[in-house]
Amino acid sequence: MPLLLAGCSDGDSSSADSQGNPKAPPAVAETPKITNANDKSMPLDTYLLNPEQTETIDNAYAGLVSDCMRRFGFDYTPPRAEPANSSEDAPTTRIDGRFGPQSAETAQKWGYHPEGGVTEEDSGPWAGSGQKMTAAMQTAERGSSDPKEKFGPGGQVINGETVPEHGCVGEAQKKLTGSVDGNMGDAKAATDLKFDTLTKAQQDERTRAVFARWSTCMAEKGFDYADPLEALGDEEWAKTPQPTQHEIQVATADQECRGTHNVVGVWFAVDFAYQEQAVEQNTEVLAEVKQGIDALLKAAADAQAG
Repeated sequence: MPLLLAGCSDGDSSSADSQGNPKAPPAVAETPKITNANDKSMPLDTYLLNPEQTETIDNAYAGLVSDCMRRFGFDYTPPRAEPANSSEDAPTTRIDGRFGPQSAETAQKWGYHPEGGVTEEDSGPWAGSGQKMTAAMQTAERGSSDPKEKFGPGGQVINGETVPEHGCVGEAQKKLTGSVDGNMGDAKAATDLKFDTLTKAQQDERTRAVFARWSTCMAEKGFDYADPLEALGDEEWAKTPQPTQHEIQVATADQECRGTHNVVGVWFAVDFAYQEQAVEQNTEVLAEVKQGIDALLKAAADAQAG
């Protein structure tokens, strides 16, 4: 399960008050004793699409595109991406795993690899769709007759029907978002806050302190990593489709040291506090984000009902 990372600069205005003075780190109300936070909700979850909501939108989009393509005489289903959290060691309330691998059992089997290892079919988000597209189908789908052009203005006539702007993809997106190139994913304001709080929590002195204890624990087991992020991101793991014995040893030690020092509990508590602070400081913007999510989900429900 990939851990999402983001960088930030010292000039980040969200880390300072109106006078330019650094903001005090948010207080942590409670630090749970846990090894896994996958079932824990986060303050920003309300403003980010969860797996169920994403599936609802994807299903509506696929249905609209298929219906549109059928008007042109094509039996077509858009390729679908694999769910981002299909692993057993994945969050149940959100898409991204903010705290890295959290399952000792998975680590003992797969190290830092995805469950099952990396196969030839894992070549991209649309791998395995296997559907052949003719030139006419591509024109109807994208609104352009030029294979080098992603989308086009439409207007072509196929089997007596006029192709809409951006093709059937554009028609579907317009019905769901109001625009042929509308956003069917998370709002930028919400994702910006998600990455900002993620970085701040990782750099917070309380998190760094527990990372240091974890690092000492790993060194005692014979492994040299500054923090769990460095272990997870070791380039060695990407060199083989299946985990090596060394990788499994490192991943297993990682989980043991996490448990010994309550790494996930501290990391989660600090991250939660930064997200809580972000929600309190961005109420108006996030209220608009929530309205956008509600409108998108309503449009998706209406599309499926129709």
